[in-house]
Amino acid sequence: MLQVYALRNGALQPVEVAADALPQDALWIDLVDPAPEEGEQVARGLGIALPSREEMQEIEHSSRLYEEGGALYMTALVISRADSHAPSNTPVTFILAPKHLVTVRYAEPQPFRTFLARCGKLREKVTTGEHVFIGLVEAIVDRAADLLERVDLDLGGLSEGVFRPENTGRRGLRRSTRRPADLQALILRIGQLNDLVGKIHESLLSLARLFIFFGETGGKRIAEELQPRLKTASRDVRSLSEHAVSLTNKIQFLLDATLGLINIQQNATIKIFSVVAVIFMPPTLVASIYGMNFEFMPELHWAYGYPLALLLMLAAGVLPYLYFKYRRWL
Repeated sequence: MLQVYALRNGALQPVEVAADALPQDALWIDLVDPAPEEGEQVARGLGIALPSREEMQEIEHSSRLYEEGGALYMTALVISRADSHAPSNTPVTFILAPKHLVTVRYAEPQPFRTFLARCGKLREKVTTGEHVFIGLVEAIVDRAADLLERVDLDLGGLSEGVFRPENTGRRGLRRSTRRPADLQALILRIGQLNDLVGKIHESLLSLARLFIFFGETGGKRIAEELQPRLKTASRDVRSLSEHAVSLTNKIQFLLDATLGLINIQQNATIKIFSVVAVIFMPPTLVASIYGMNFEFMPELHWAYGYPLALLLMLAAGVLPYLYFKYRRWL
């Protein structure tokens, strides 16, 4: 799909595209999963070469950031479908020509919709392709910040659930109210958050490389009013990257704590079976002795033999139990 935006009535608005030419006042040309003829139309109209989808997915630094024919080619990873259970990073190529900005993408990241909404409400001043580029990058950084803030809040809730008072202390560890299914769901949620933070961190690293390249090649030619915004966005990317690393460490700690709780519950269950086995072992021994069919067993013909055997079995079971309670093993 080919979408073209131009400055109309003081705001960035979509314009119709003819089949044979691009509007002369176009500022932003957005190619979303473009058909071959759409890519050829843009390449022919602007005199630039568009990267293929395979080239956009290359991991080499030289394949994502380069200058060709007076245009800057910058590819960054942008988080997509962050609100779903399967977030992903999609490559987005920014081609900054002298008079236009061309974006090539194969997904619908939310920052693009956010940027267009700002332009529609006249909250975003856009007069050149550089303005569009900086505005889009700022929207991407803002989206990453919002996602990291949401992850931080989710981790806070999970942490309160893991370390709630009824699951701490000697009695709480022995009698945790957390069922195995709850802990399994907790581990799945921690894994989802870890995947999301990893994707965000990867996106931020690609943006950091993009800022370095843009500052070395095209940063000096942009308007002076955009310089502070570019520096602020670059600083935000660095601080958000550090925050993402901190969240990754917090996620790892929560995962270790959850696995520790599972081990404690399993050990408590095994301990109960062990204690029951120890308690019933002496009575079983007494019953086994008097269950033998030897002819000369004096207690077999004694009137108090049976009550004495029952009392002996009861005492053999109760005494270990009381000893375990005294040593606080139960």
